Amino acid sequence: MSCNVALHVGTVDNVSLEVGGVDVQALEVGAAVIETPPYQGEYSVTPSNAAQTLSTAGRALRSDITIEAIPSNYGLITYNGSTITVS
Repeated sequence: MSCNVALHVGTVDNVSLEVGGVDVQALEVGAAVIETPPYQGEYSVTPSNAAQTLSTAGRALRSDITIEAIPSNYGLITYNGSTITVS
């Protein structure tokens, strides 16, 4: 689906534009066309022992990315009186 929307804005700081929840892939500002492809990855991440990269550079985000809390059993150290266990 393709749709052209004309929007005339004067000098305004922090302008945000959302068109009916549709991902905007290109925005024409005067003679310049600003292309921002939508981010298609995960929006919720749980920490792990390996590095994780979300490919968000140069992408438009639909919402905030949430970093979940570290699981309560992450790096758990237990001692039963004779043995230390790290899990």
